[in-house]
Amino acid sequence: MFDFEPIAARYDLCNRLFSFGLDRRWRLTAAALLNPQPQERILDLCCGTGEMAAALARLQPAAEIIGLDISPAMIEQAEKKYATLSEQITWQVGDAVQTELPPSSFGLIACAFGLRNIPDLSAALKEMKRLLHPAGRIGILEFSLPKNKLVRRLFWMYLRYLMPAASVPLFGRPNPLIYLAESIRTWNDELDFRGVCRQAGLSYSAGHRLCAGTVTLHMLGHLL
Repeated sequence: MFDFEPIAARYDLCNRLFSFGLDRRWRLTAAALLNPQPQERILDLCCGTGEMAAALARLQPAAEIIGLDISPAMIEQAEKKYATLSEQITWQVGDAVQTELPPSSFGLIACAFGLRNIPDLSAALKEMKRLLHPAGRIGILEFSLPKNKLVRRLFWMYLRYLMPAASVPLFGRPNPLIYLAESIRTWNDELDFRGVCRQAGLSYSAGHRLCAGTVTLHMLGHLL
């Protein structure tokens, strides 16, 4: 599992630069598609610096949100950034595969750009199922590789070669961005995500492709 602690302070800057500022729009679009409800309990899993949780909170001020991440440095950044949302969002350090939160307690679970970083994907999905209310829904926002061959090739060259080279001034080394590219390739080319979801007791209900297919919102629910 990649260690995000050393890059937490520059994580948002990296996201803004390498997504050309689009990463916030992706989260806002995903939040709208997930349609948070008043008084709904929401979990933002692998919340990072809290941007998905904040997008959901601003869209639905009457929701109750927990933002959970395994990295204390990421949670510290989230608390600083969104101090004005402290009455609505509770920030918590915790492991996505063993959250210690009560079962069936969330109507909505969101996870933006974090699930592919968890070594035991099956355990994480089973934990989501345990936490999800029977009528609840899950939204997994992740990078994807476009279906168009030319766009896919150009996107891959950007991910694998241009981004790592450009990241050296930020991180002193290209390793974080090389990891990002390889994790995206593995997620898209080697993983049977729908199959893993079924094994965890979850059904794959929809996939919303955004930004020419470079990002996808995967919608899940309890397997009937």
